[in-house]
This record gives sequence, structure tokens and C-alpha cells, in this order.
Amino acid sequence: MEGSPVDIEQPQSLEDVIAGLRGFGIEENEEILTFVGKDGKAVRLRITNLPTDDEIKALIVCDEYKGYAWVQRIRVEVLSHSISWINGFDIRSLTGADRFIVDPTDGVKKDVQVVLRNILMGWGEQLLTTLWKIAMVHSDKIEKRYQADFPDSTIMTDAERRFMDTVIKELEDQGKNVIQDTVQKVFESEAPEE
Repeated sequence: MEGSPVDIEQPQSLEDVIAGLRGFGIEENEEILTFVGKDGKAVRLRITNLPTDDEIKALIVCDEYKGYAWVQRIRVEVLSHSISWINGFDIRSLTGADRFIVDPTDGVKKDVQVVLRNILMGWGEQLLTTLWKIAMVHSDKIEKRYQADFPDSTIMTDAERRFMDTVIKELEDQGKNVIQDTVQKVFESEAPEE
């Protein structure tokens, strides 16, 4: 496979090379998104695609939700990780104590990502759906650009298909278990007591 031509310079050390890989492939949306509410209040923000670690964290946080609730919650969780800049503040560059702010939803100091998630939970569904679509289009553009550089990457291999089949089977089995547990609890709660 061939990619785009790249200038290769001699690395100073292996540590420098590895350190330079942090955040590779993470790209901010080209423009600042401005949303203006009916009251004239404006929110300006930028979004990025997610590192795999943030995506996994979002999935774990939403694990307890099912169906429609899961879809809505995962959107909010992913978006709260995707927002990289808001009204002049570069959230991605915050470290340590600077990441902790008071959450206006409960008055407790928390990490800015958690506060963003709690705030987004109170936003209108239509705005969140629009922001979600912008984030997905942004990620899709990045993926398509990489696929154009490596066209064979769009082919699903037999190995990948076997892996995905295993994942799908596990998800189906989990779904069946949830249904069986729910039905059993319903029958147990309706059973006459002796």
C-alpha cells in the first residue's frame, strides 16, 4: 500500500518518536461553530474527532442504559469529549487543577468534561442532534481522506469479518439475556404469594 509522500527526517531518539505519536490523527473541525439561541445568547465551539480512549470511556459510562436512552446518552457523552474549544477556552490544553470547575447543575467541582456532559443533557434535542451530525461528518471526512490514501483499507477482510461476527453474536446473546431477565422479573413480581 502506498500513502501520501512524506518527508522523513532522522529522529533524535525512540522516545522522541513515541512522544510525537500522542494525539496523532486527532483533528479539530476547521471552523468555529456558532449556535445562537432564541434569546440571542451565542455558544461558539470547536469539535474534534475522539481518541479511542475517550470513545471507550464514553461507552463504559453509558453501559447501564439500553435502547433509546443509550443512544441519547452516548451522543451526549461523545459530544462532551469532542468539544475541544468553547467560547474562547481551549479545553484540550487544560491540565490538572485547571480542568476542575463548578458544575452549575449541582454546585460540585468536577472535571470540565463531566460538567460539559451534564450541561449538554439539558440542551434541546434538536441542537444536540445537529451537533452530533456535525461531529459525525467531521469524523467521516477524516476517515475518507485516510481511505483515499490507502484504498485497500475499505475492504473488509475475512479476519475482520470473523471478528465482527463474534462481536455481533456476543451482543445478540447479551440482548437475549436482558430480555430473559426482564421477563423473569415480570413473572416473579406477578406471581401470587402463598
